[in-house]
Amino acid sequence: MIPVNFLSQLLPFVLFLDGLLDDMTLVLKIFVLLTIVSYVTQHLGKGPIAILIIVVLSYFIIFDYFYIFGGIYVLYMLVLFGVSQLLMDFFILAPQAMMEQSMGGGEVENQPNGQDMRERQHKMVEMRRMRGMM
Repeated sequence: MIPVNFLSQLLPFVLFLDGLLDDMTLVLKIFVLLTIVSYVTQHLGKGPIAILIIVVLSYFIIFDYFYIFGGIYVLYMLVLFGVSQLLMDFFILAPQAMMEQSMGGGEVENQPNGQDMRERQHKMVEMRRMRGMM
């Protein structure tokens, strides 16, 4: 059995989470409304038809079907901010690069090692000396 003291300490935290979720939902609804207004005014202008479309879309998206459109909007914002690029880099490109590196023996073919760099520098010094003498 759970002691009463523990429940009385847990209750303010649960109430805080409940209020926090309500506040975050309100903020999300405000952002959805701003997105709707911005989209409609960019495509239709600020006429009476645009205002009617804003009111109708806002009513259905924010008040009636927000449990559907809220999640869609969050996913849209994540994609817009580049989370999809991060996920693609992490899950697709990184394993591919690791596989190519392991198949190539751990060395990349196009990058010279230290000995190659010394030889190239020595050749460049020789070419400069020859041109300076000419």
